[in-house]
Amino acid sequence: MICPYCGSERIETEIAWGKSTETGNVGLKYKMMLGIVGVAQVYSDLCLDCNSIVRSYIKEDTDKNWSHRPGSLGTR
Repeated sequence: MICPYCGSERIETEIAWGKSTETGNVGLKYKMMLGIVGVAQVYSDLCLDCNSIVRSYIKEDTDKNWSHRPGSLGTR
């Protein structure tokens, strides 16, 4: 992979986004049955030369009822 911003090939891949018990889960929200909200683990590829995130993605199934509303995990 080549960084589209600086042309470097020094890309660190599959860096997991952190999750914290203090601030809640970080990731893409989706609605499950009975109004329960889930969060998909997000990963990013990082250019080690210009510090840009080259891409962000999830590894799990994308056939979900994705939430388009901002807010914390408890908001729908």
